[in-house]
This record gives sequence, C-alpha cells and structure tokens, in this order.
Amino acid sequence: MSVVGIFLKGNRAHIVTLEGTKKEHHFVDEEFKVLEFEKNPTQKDVAAALKKLQSHIDAHGVKKIILNRRITAGQMAGAAGTFLWEGVLLAASPLPLTFVHAATLRSTAKKHGDLKHSIPEELLGKTKAYDFAFEGLK
Repeated sequence: MSVVGIFLKGNRAHIVTLEGTKKEHHFVDEEFKVLEFEKNPTQKDVAAALKKLQSHIDAHGVKKIILNRRITAGQMAGAAGTFLWEGVLLAASPLPLTFVHAATLRSTAKKHGDLKHSIPEELLGKTKAYDFAFEGLK
C-alpha cells in the first residue's frame, strides 16, 4: 500500500510517498517532492497542481493522503498559502484526507521511532512529510 504524506507550509505542499508497512517501507518517486503555488495562483495553477498530484496517485496506487491541519490561532497561525492549500485539498482531493496533529507524530515517534528508516539526505527538509506518510502505514 502506498501513502502520501503532505506537510503544508506556506505556499508549498512538501510531499513524501511511502510504500509498505511501518516495519518495512521504502520511498516511492523521490523526484515528486513539492507542489508550490505562486503568491496569487490562478485557477489554471490550481488545476495543474491537482493534475500532478492525481498523476502521482494513479502511477503509484496511493490509497491514503495524510497531512497536517494548519494552525489557526496564536503566533504560529497558518499563512494564507497554507490556508489555500488546505482548501484546495479539502475541495478537490482525489482521495479522502486524514489530518494528523503534531502531538500524534510525537507519540508515534516514541512508540515506533526505531522503525523509521534513515531518511535520504535530499529529504532531510521533508522529515515532517515523511512522518505524516509513516503515520498512514499499517
């Protein structure tokens, strides 16, 4: 089973796709790492991003999308780009979305941290997307 983990940050959706189980998994299509909107995206920009995501899902048999829900209050509240990404995915995601809280990631890291494989160097900035994908594995 393939799972997409998405970490929304600003106008970017950082993406990691894992296949397998928590005990035995591997990265899928490491070239597909980020979808990004310009500051003021058009309908055409949004449609192109969704088409890329759909193509990736179809090519790899993805069954789940796991992502962070943006912070809505306080100093670290989500930016406009994050708000836009969340809305686009809620409205047009080809698969059901599962939102995971940061506290859940910390709990999983304590319980199953030893099962997380060493992350390739090129994905070091994408560790949260990896964590979300790992969360969706059985």
